[in-house]
Amino acid sequence: MEKKRILIADDEEIVRILLAEALKSYGYDIDVAENGVEAMSHIDKKSYDLVITDYMMPEMDGLELTQRIKAKYPSTPILVITGNAPVNDLLKSGATAYIMKPFNIFELQSMVETILKER
Repeated sequence: MEKKRILIADDEEIVRILLAEALKSYGYDIDVAENGVEAMSHIDKKSYDLVITDYMMPEMDGLELTQRIKAKYPSTPILVITGNAPVNDLLKSGATAYIMKPFNIFELQSMVETILKER
């Protein structure tokens, strides 16, 4: 079985490392991006089974990233991590799901697994 590919977009390096290492331990193939612009560059080069993005990022926030991904790659699921995002706007723009900060890494893994099973 081929590994599922996940892209993590977060402007905080420690969060990117934490999420990447945690999800790699479950057998996923992980790429990371510092912001939405870099994330779109990755997505334009290869396909992902899931994009996990922070809501608050410089250059392009999670809402704009979600809208751009859905416009170009409508079948790509997106999980948004947020502390205070307009959740209804995220879901209306195509986010598959969201998780509120602070979150438990096991809760995140469970959500990732659920989203990938539905794919």
